[in-house]
Amino acid sequence: MDDDGDGRARSALDAVLRDLGASWSDVEPLTGGSVNHTVRVRRPAGVDVVVRVPVDPLREDEYPVEAWASAAAERVGIAVARVLRHGHHDGTPFLVSEYVEPDPRPITEPWRRLGAAARAIGTIALVGAPPSLFSRFGNDPATAWRAHVAYDVRSLDGDDPLLQAGAYTSASALRAAFEPLGIRAFEQGLAHGDLAPRNLLSRGPDAAPVVIDWGAAEVGPTPWTDARRVFGWWHLDGEVSEQEFGAFAAAAGLGEPEDLRTLGAMTALHLVDVTRWARERRPDQYREYVTASRRGLRRLGLSD
Repeated sequence: MDDDGDGRARSALDAVLRDLGASWSDVEPLTGGSVNHTVRVRRPAGVDVVVRVPVDPLREDEYPVEAWASAAAERVGIAVARVLRHGHHDGTPFLVSEYVEPDPRPITEPWRRLGAAARAIGTIALVGAPPSLFSRFGNDPATAWRAHVAYDVRSLDGDDPLLQAGAYTSASALRAAFEPLGIRAFEQGLAHGDLAPRNLLSRGPDAAPVVIDWGAAEVGPTPWTDARRVFGWWHLDGEVSEQEFGAFAAAAGLGEPEDLRTLGAMTALHLVDVTRWARERRPDQYREYVTASRRGLRRLGLSD
């Protein structure tokens, strides 16, 4: 932790450790994520905890969403690591959660379990959910989804800065892919946002694993929103095998050929939408998003 952002993170961790009655000698860094600095704090006189602060000092505070979503998931029977507290220290967010000791035995059929989790998560009632869980198009999920699609369709014109930047090459191809998404009546609900084996903790091969890291949770078509992320890891990035994606999709109830076409259209919509977001909110990352959009749309057959 040497640069300015890491210095702020260390300062926040210092403050949390003091509140816990702990010191840096009690800290064990945990690996596996790039979004947060994550440490285990050993507490001989109490229960060990995990403390997280964001790596990117400009990243929006996702911890209120994580606290609400994980608690809501536990109420419907999903095993989670409970959030104990969250807040800010000099503007830097932090979160403290219980430490769950993973069972050394592997999780059986992790991708099938993740697909089943996506379906279960989609049933969670949204009563009392924090506003940041919803999109900028409002708190009524169905209306917001239609407005989201309509916004991206309207933006596909000759003056679109994304077109000029090279994020896509064919407005007509994207319009044809997006418009049906705004007409279809999807079930709307909660999505975890990052359902992958790295976010499962084993409790033994025959027990349901603990689902962790709810900071990317959002509201949208379910279980499509989580499935779209896994589809991208398979179809665009090659990080997930076809067999693994198939196990997830089947357990999520999305095993038909038409479902793949819908997921492809949703993936294209996401690529364009987050690039538009980066232009407005994170210009420092805009070129990176433009490149990812162009590459992803080409893989989907929607760009030259």
